[in-house]
Amino acid sequence: MNTQALIEITVQPDNSLQLVNLPKVQIGTHCQSITASTSLEANGTSFSIFFQPEPATFIVCKTYDVETETYFKQEATIAVDSPIAQLDSFYFGGQPWLLSYHPDSEYVQFYRFDDKQLTITPVTGIRVGKGFTTVQPLYYRNDVFFVAYNKNTGDVVKMQIVAPAHSALYAQKVWSATWAQGWTRFAFFRLGAENFFIKTNEKYHKVNIDHFMDSIELGSHPVLNEPATEEMLSLSDVQTFYDISQYPYFFTYNPNGAMTFNRFDGDCEGWQLALSSQQSADTSLIHTVQLKECTLILML
Repeated sequence: MNTQALIEITVQPDNSLQLVNLPKVQIGTHCQSITASTSLEANGTSFSIFFQPEPATFIVCKTYDVETETYFKQEATIAVDSPIAQLDSFYFGGQPWLLSYHPDSEYVQFYRFDDKQLTITPVTGIRVGKGFTTVQPLYYRNDVFFVAYNKNTGDVVKMQIVAPAHSALYAQKVWSATWAQGWTRFAFFRLGAENFFIKTNEKYHKVNIDHFMDSIELGSHPVLNEPATEEMLSLSDVQTFYDISQYPYFFTYNPNGAMTFNRFDGDCEGWQLALSSQQSADTSLIHTVQLKECTLILML
């Protein structure tokens, strides 16, 4: 794994951020190239799961192995039957699951993750159609969903994940709409029990913070809608993270290596810059691990 940097972010009691580059860490994963990743927690252990396309393989790692003092210690490699562009994790029925999608495919694929046997088993393929550029699971009260959006057409759909009597997992459409084209760099977060997301429109030069409506049959509405700065338009990545009290923050990454770390306002009508940092340029993928006491950011 060609590692650019490993960063530890901790939110201090006064809401300021402490950023520590961990320059002498030992990385225990030896995969060649990573194009998608996610992290999850199972039975008190944090796992990071990476996808490499050649050969198509899941790499299962412990995020940190205490015995060897190694970050991202490789525990298993698992062959994958189909290409993956987006990979995410979610919890359903008290168990961790994976979800993957590729815009050339028509299906979102669900996988069962077993932390004891270290296996990833394909379970159900849900047909949503080709071309979606954002696919993201989210929660509302006792329900689990995923949202899929196509920035080229504006098509958006919300699917509720359910467990039918005769199959392990399924998803059914509960809402769909047509948004403006061009939205990208979605970063979802929760504030209290509510779902929000920040997104940038490269076509119309806008930045929004949206709130998903409470009803499962309704969509979202903007709580912030303003012109995007040149800085926002030049970003290649935006991701959210949380402090120990589950209050949301987000970081941005510019291909020149400039990063900002920001705290959402309590009314979600904006944010405050908490920290700026210069990191390695031209990072191809940023893998974020949310731990209870801090957040790890692995730059590849």
